[in-house]
Amino acid sequence: MKALVRVPGGVAVAEQPDPCPGPGEVVVAVHACGICGSDVHAAEAGVMRPGGVPGHEFAGTVAALGPDVDTWRVGQAVAVNPLGGCGACEWCQRDLLILCKGRPNLGLSAPGGFAEFVTAHHSQLFALPDAAPLDHGSRVEPMAVALRAVTEAAPARGDNALVYGVGPIGLHLIVALRAAGAGTIVAVGRSSAGRRVAAADVGADVVLDSRETDPAEYVRQAGLQLAQAYDCAGDPNALLACCRALRPGGTLVGVALGRAPSLLDTHLFVARSLRMVSACAYGNGDFGRALDLVTAQPAAIERLISERIGLADGPEAFIRLRTPGDLVAVLVQPWRV
Repeated sequence: MKALVRVPGGVAVAEQPDPCPGPGEVVVAVHACGICGSDVHAAEAGVMRPGGVPGHEFAGTVAALGPDVDTWRVGQAVAVNPLGGCGACEWCQRDLLILCKGRPNLGLSAPGGFAEFVTAHHSQLFALPDAAPLDHGSRVEPMAVALRAVTEAAPARGDNALVYGVGPIGLHLIVALRAAGAGTIVAVGRSSAGRRVAAADVGADVVLDSRETDPAEYVRQAGLQLAQAYDCAGDPNALLACCRALRPGGTLVGVALGRAPSLLDTHLFVARSLRMVSACAYGNGDFGRALDLVTAQPAAIERLISERIGLADGPEAFIRLRTPGDLVAVLVQPWRV
């Protein structure tokens, strides 16, 4: 089969052995796999071992079953949770699958979804409704990240919120907040105008360019009380900006994995009695709820897909996404010529 494999500075198309399912495993024919920002950054920085197959945002159809798997059928449409959990350890019990060492994570420590076929444990599959667009199943993973962040923040219905960063995760978070009954959603970005337009299209009430408008000053002048602020940018100044915009007693939610240390003002944080939580990845519960939300919001999900490309165009797309411009999600479809 063909796949995108890690090479120094990026990815390249290469032949890989066809996978064969072992006990408890299923082979999935990949229909679509999204290029995550973490994939792009890892490829550019060369932090992952060359030769591996990345890709953790994917959906497809069941192609083959392991000898003891009878809960799935060949041809069934599925979204795949790339985080494999053993189901028994402390982290699995807390639905923090990213911390479980009992099973590899697809696209990270095991071959991922930028391939014609991928092997997964049967417990990592989630059935897609017949009416759902199959490629929308690849959007369940980023939506699960967003929903985990909302869960950690525990907002009350009608709470106003700030989403700092309008990349793919920030945009999915806006959809999740709107579905959860948020009040006014203020989105802040310094990326392209196209992404800021997308933020408004999927549910943000106010969209600010952080290069032109200070979010805290805007909130003060507008008379808004923000109960939560979500850092989806990872910029060193993001947590500080969120902290300044929050009302006293508000909740700061760290979602992005920034590459530089944060400039958070701890004096301001403590003096205003703020609370801070983090949301790293998701669990099976989040993934299941994300699937429900994705299938219930087809128009919003389609708005967050910019391009669909074949494997041959994958290496060039990884380079373009280093400076994404208006691009939101680029889906690699291995079957596409």
